[in-house]
Amino acid sequence: MLTRRSFLSALAAVMAAAKVEGAKLASALGAVPPAAQAASYTPGSKVILCPAGAPPLVRLAASEIRRYIFQRTGELLPIKATAAAKAIALQVDTSLQPQQYRLQTHDNTLTISGGTPVAVLYGAYHFVEKLGVRFYLHGDVIPDGKIPFQLPVLDEAHTPLFPLRGVNPWGSHPFGFDAWGADDYKAIFTQLAKLRMNFLGLHCYPEGAPYAEPTVWMGLTGDFDQQGRVKTSYVSHYYNTLQKGQWGPILTRKTSDFSFGAAQLFESDDWAPPVMAGHCPLPVSPDDCNDVFNRTGLQFRDAFTFARQLGMKTAMGTETPMTMPKVLQDRLKAQGKDPADPAAMREVYQGIFRRIMATHPLDYFWLWTPEGWQWFGNNIEEYKKVLADIHLAIEAAANVGAPFKLATSGWVLGPAHDRAVFDADLPKNLPMSGLSQMLGTTPVDPAFARIQGRDKWAIPWLESDYFNGLGALQLEAGRMRRDAADALAYNCNGLMGLHWRTEIISPNISALAQAAWDQSWSKPTAAEKPRTLPCDDFYADWAQANFGLADIGKVFAAIDGKVPQSVDCTGLPGCPSGRLTPDKTPWKEVAPKYEFVDQLQAFSSRVQGAGNLARFHYWLSTFSYHRSIAQLRCALAQTDTAEIARIYGETYGYLLASVNTPGALAMVVNFENHDGWSPLVAQQVKQAWPSTYTGAPRLFVPTVRSLASKGEAITLKLIALDKQPVKSVTVKVRPLGQGPWQSIAATHVARAVWQAKIPPALHDIEYHAVAECAGGQKPVWPPTAPDINQAVIVTEHS
Repeated sequence: MLTRRSFLSALAAVMAAAKVEGAKLASALGAVPPAAQAASYTPGSKVILCPAGAPPLVRLAASEIRRYIFQRTGELLPIKATAAAKAIALQVDTSLQPQQYRLQTHDNTLTISGGTPVAVLYGAYHFVEKLGVRFYLHGDVIPDGKIPFQLPVLDEAHTPLFPLRGVNPWGSHPFGFDAWGADDYKAIFTQLAKLRMNFLGLHCYPEGAPYAEPTVWMGLTGDFDQQGRVKTSYVSHYYNTLQKGQWGPILTRKTSDFSFGAAQLFESDDWAPPVMAGHCPLPVSPDDCNDVFNRTGLQFRDAFTFARQLGMKTAMGTETPMTMPKVLQDRLKAQGKDPADPAAMREVYQGIFRRIMATHPLDYFWLWTPEGWQWFGNNIEEYKKVLADIHLAIEAAANVGAPFKLATSGWVLGPAHDRAVFDADLPKNLPMSGLSQMLGTTPVDPAFARIQGRDKWAIPWLESDYFNGLGALQLEAGRMRRDAADALAYNCNGLMGLHWRTEIISPNISALAQAAWDQSWSKPTAAEKPRTLPCDDFYADWAQANFGLADIGKVFAAIDGKVPQSVDCTGLPGCPSGRLTPDKTPWKEVAPKYEFVDQLQAFSSRVQGAGNLARFHYWLSTFSYHRSIAQLRCALAQTDTAEIARIYGETYGYLLASVNTPGALAMVVNFENHDGWSPLVAQQVKQAWPSTYTGAPRLFVPTVRSLASKGEAITLKLIALDKQPVKSVTVKVRPLGQGPWQSIAATHVARAVWQAKIPPALHDIEYHAVAECAGGQKPVWPPTAPDINQAVIVTEHS
């Protein structure tokens, strides 16, 4: 068995072996200054004009424009401080609002100006979208082929409808941020900036609900050092495959036991985030418990510092009234203190806040009200306890001089007797936020409209853990438009989306991000309140960018908000991923609901280009997987075990063909570690599943970084999946658009997992990877390489 500890030992050997070769490559990557890279530049041609001494985000905007123009046109424009040629000029214009930007062409120069440096960056990304590029949380979509670059004639200004725009990723099971490390957070922050979003907030479960997560540590002042490293703590963890969960994947199962070749996707049996390495299923000793919290603190220091450099706001917090871990309660009792006494609770809040202050940047600490407030009726006494607890937190923050603000959030905006009651009972400097009720099945709470004189943030669900669960497909662009329109009508100034996965809900994310800036599309009238709004225009644009065919958007628009429910999501433990319980409805009656799969398949011969084809086959596999789940449930109600086994193998195959991201890997974990999925089917068929992979060769990078700080090395995790072990994986790197490719031989870590480390570069780079398969195939990543490669912008922050 390959454990996380043995994996780390192998990794150390990998890094030592690569050190000498890496030094040579670092020298090569740092040798070409940006101006010299523009070999095709001649006097009088186009340049990017960035003033000397420009703020870091303005310099980043210049580099990003340069990157995407090169990827779309093949022209590598120089960045200059002064120029007489045609130019794209960047400037801060304080006459504009802080997040407002303007794109204006005059005298052969396109000027991108913003009220602040981050607004200039937003303007740059909006300009890039005019080149056909689209941005999502999982990465960029750059259309196939090159286009001639012409300086566009523009005259437009844009101001966000919501000052705060972003996401609320969720944890406590493998689908969300439980699987993320610092690189994943940095990748998400980078993509949020491209989406012109500026917020990420995390919720932390306390002990017993279902288990203590290490996002927020609880303790006393003096229990940590000046860097925030704790000296006393308690058992906490993120999800891993060796620890039984309360919902989602609820069984323990080694990844090496996964079937149909899925085991090859994981480098160790205890799939878990980096902070849990060596501590799965649970940290055991006091030092181990401290180590999990300290690694988590360092992770957030790294990631949140990066976020702040991009103009991002961050939030984290836990539930109210305070749920202290038993270890902490016992310590307080040993000191002669009553854990339930307000003075003791205030002391713990002060410890929480001081430790955050010593550990990592933070903009908001939000206090999450009880989940039961959406399920149960009025409970005035419980509200009083929550209110008293929040006031203790307010006092504690004032006592320690916390640099971050406090805020409220919850599964609902407020208690059942009055959803807006906090507005009368809390200081106006506390933002109020809340998820849409009933797992996103209901609209944004109208009670937001009654809250006055304070920040208020609506948090609709980008995906629900009820309809189709997290094990299947959810398309909700129209609902995102509706929720954004309601939030605007209620005068909310924050709009965030709750999510777990990324690529599979990319239309939803894109629709919400766009609706935070522009709602010129049709909005509902007071008399007409549909749950979703028309989104044909959205999907036409989305399909043109992703597949090169706007007509494909009609297939997506037709099922948006109406994707048939393929999994059983009734009751626990079906939440959040559902179950594959037998469906007695004959398949011939169910099949017509899934005609959209064949409708998408019909476009296969019309899709052209490596990138378009890769994205098309991802969505065709995803659609086919969703249909196959429903077909499997119908088969389970019959007695033909051979047919069940056949359909099950096809279902798993579709899933493996669409795995690209951490969230998709979690869907594989769900298949194996949820008793309502693979174990249920295996019990019905009474057979063991094959362990070998039978699909087409695949090469992909689950976490895609496109921005790095100067001096930061990029470590690539690559998964090279084939019927037989892949012979080699090579990463080709060079300065952006210039010079010969330098080769980095990736090192085999375990199973189908490889690793390569790109040394720190002084200037922007591009790379692609090639795998050599035993059968002679050579899959590449990204699929458009070497024509369009993955670029990494190296940024320098002051």
